Amino acid sequence: MSSTTDTDPYIQFQSEVQSLLSSTRASFTNFLRLRSLSASPSDLTSARHDLSESLTSLSDDLRDLGAAVKAVEKDPYKFGLDVSDVASRRRFVEESTGELEDMKEELASIDAEESRPKYGGFVGDEDEDLAERDGNGIDASDPVSVFEHQQQQTIMREQEQQLEGVSRTVGNLREQAFVMGRELEEQQEMIESLDNDTERVQGKLGRGMRDLERLIKANEGTLCSGRYYADRRIDKASNWCIAFLILVLCILLFLLLVV
Repeated sequence: MSSTTDTDPYIQFQSEVQSLLSSTRASFTNFLRLRSLSASPSDLTSARHDLSESLTSLSDDLRDLGAAVKAVEKDPYKFGLDVSDVASRRRFVEESTGELEDMKEELASIDAEESRPKYGGFVGDEDEDLAERDGNGIDASDPVSVFEHQQQQTIMREQEQQLEGVSRTVGNLREQAFVMGRELEEQQEMIESLDNDTERVQGKLGRGMRDLERLIKANEGTLCSGRYYADRRIDKASNWCIAFLILVLCILLFLLLVV
């Protein structure tokens, strides 16, 4: 059975926004994890760039999605929707936008914190300290620091793989939930259609029974009168048979007496 959601482009667009929101969450979590582990500047820069692109794309898509919801709010029945459908779509846009703004605010606070000077010594101390470090900010002359950095890189790679697996699992679950929701909607429409057909059949049966009752009542008198005349005919025939038998008996008696 066809459903209104089968031809609604909003459903596909919303699914894409949900997928983008999930990937943005993963990018944001990865950036925070790299920052907490004091990852190399190159890794942080790459993660920060990916996160910024995801936030920008998500912001544009949510703005378009909100405009689509506003367009159907004026007359939802024109698009085959009801008030609850529009309210659900508006709630999704508001919640997603709120989550996006929270990530932007936290990222802005991190940028503000990183923009403050981190060195409190004399001018030139920062250059001298950086000169003793390699391109990753690690003191190359300290084997312990190098080993710890390598361990951190290994841990980060493992965590990235785990996050990717979790992200794929969440995406699969979301797709399954979306498919199940559509199937439930179609089954609900089938049940409603079956209920309507049942009501129509019951109405027709009721009208047929009432017509049959009226027909029986109308023919009841005719049947009774016909039965009366039939009974009279039977009684008359019985009387003639009895009379004939009596006549035959009399003839037989007469013959016996004569002989």
